[in-house]
Amino acid sequence: MSDLSDLPDDPTELMMATFDHILERVSRKMAYSLDQSYIPVLLEFLRFQTMPEPIITMSSFLSRLKDGVPSETLMIFDQDQNQWSWWIEWLGNNPHVSPPAGFAGWKGQLYSLLDPGLGDFLYDSVKTDIRLEEIVWGGVQKDGIPDLIDPPVVSADQANYMLPGDRASGVSINGQHRAYPLRIMNLHEMANDVIAGVPFALAY
Repeated sequence: MSDLSDLPDDPTELMMATFDHILERVSRKMAYSLDQSYIPVLLEFLRFQTMPEPIITMSSFLSRLKDGVPSETLMIFDQDQNQWSWWIEWLGNNPHVSPPAGFAGWKGQLYSLLDPGLGDFLYDSVKTDIRLEEIVWGGVQKDGIPDLIDPPVVSADQANYMLPGDRASGVSINGQHRAYPLRIMNLHEMANDVIAGVPFALAY
């Protein structure tokens, strides 16, 4: 077994070491500690693995933590546990598993590597009504899907781009009505508009 004594023992410091040391070594020390607080940390890295060998390695570390298998024991785990989605579901069903202190700030730094703007949302002492572990990157940069702001309006008889089977979201305020075609909303996911002097946001 490789010597991991140069890596910190403190959970928060070891979590932060993922930025400065070889990920496989840090992950191995986390797994051998049998401290389940590392499961949310390793799960973040499993999310971004694409090659079979790193996926299996990270999954084996996670399984070792989940089942409390010591380092000197051969690790055998179900192949379903190679799936990030399997672990997300498992974590959701095990609310007693919580990450080390400083996880929010660490996750903000990690996501800043994907997009500097994402780090603005996650920081230590951030207030949230959900578990920070449930926040995942959606695959686009911050503001990568532009919302509609005061979109142009045409009358119904001018909307010749609409097809008979097209669906739309309808909004009625103080006797004024407007339709937002889902074919257009698909590209924006949100419209910010004003009807009858009332500002509102339509999310789709």
